[in-house]
Amino acid sequence: MIKEFEIKNLANIEYLKLSNLSNINLIIGENDSGKTMILKSLYAMVKSLEEYKKGNDNRSLKEIISDKFYWTFQVSRLGELVKKGSASDLEIDMKVDNQNFKISFGSKTKTNIINVSECLNRDKNSIFLPAKEVLSLFQVIKKSRAIDKEFGFDDTYYDLVKALEKEPQKGNNFQNFAKGKKLLKDLIKGRVEYKNGNWIFKKGNMKIPIFSTAEGIKKIAILDRLLSNRYLSPYSIIFIDEPESVLHPKAIIEFLDIIYLLSKQHIQIFMATHSFFVLKKLMLIAKKNNINIPIISIENNKFLQYNLKDGMPLNPIIDVSVELYEEELDIEL
Repeated sequence: MIKEFEIKNLANIEYLKLSNLSNINLIIGENDSGKTMILKSLYAMVKSLEEYKKGNDNRSLKEIISDKFYWTFQVSRLGELVKKGSASDLEIDMKVDNQNFKISFGSKTKTNIINVSECLNRDKNSIFLPAKEVLSLFQVIKKSRAIDKEFGFDDTYYDLVKALEKEPQKGNNFQNFAKGKKLLKDLIKGRVEYKNGNWIFKKGNMKIPIFSTAEGIKKIAILDRLLSNRYLSPYSIIFIDEPESVLHPKAIIEFLDIIYLLSKQHIQIFMATHSFFVLKKLMLIAKKNNINIPIISIENNKFLQYNLKDGMPLNPIIDVSVELYEEELDIEL
């Protein structure tokens, strides 16, 4: 679990520090405000520790994290990630599983990150769920990244593809995982399966090609697959970029109920959003269950920290929603 993190000079982020993180954590802000950059940097750090000393991989931690940042951000030089005009290095420092993990590099860095703190490997599987679904692009992602070694689909997509290939397992699962799987199946009214290199959506006796399946179903089915094949387990970390993408409001609300169930099984979740529905639902979850849901609100390149248990934060997303409500009242009156 990530307990706290600090980011300096990453792209348009000069300084950000967040502590007292919880099982569900949220980042809100307008487009191009840095939400996805934060998620990807945290993911690259955690995933590097999980790939370190795994199986027959003999790469050093420096080599792994250099590769992970290169393929996650897909820049010609890693130094391009350093905030333009900054005389200081890019630094990311996090406390994860009771150990401190830190990297830093300057604007002249090409492909090798030299300053990496020594850490133990992390024996868990974490995953990044991008805003776009991946099932219909499954083979394209594998070919472009694994075979052609070309930029296009970054490592968040490639890691997800590899995780989804793992076959479902039989037997009892963790209690809240089983509940979550049932809710996911009820939500999409079927299940997505991978057979002979192709994804299909099974609904009753019907078998529907993945290309003819609704975008929302494909996105939700990804989480069902990761629970069924046990890729995710307690103390995994899920990074979700725009959970509201291609989901209608009712599905968003039900999806977040499932996320809460997983958090009770010690899965940690980081989400980036600009949806009022996501904010409102998570606030209700926080208040009803008396849990902390830390939230970073980005506004005019400033980072403000709130707790959804205390109510809705100050942010343009909230302001627009209130303005629409007041406009409706004016019309009615």
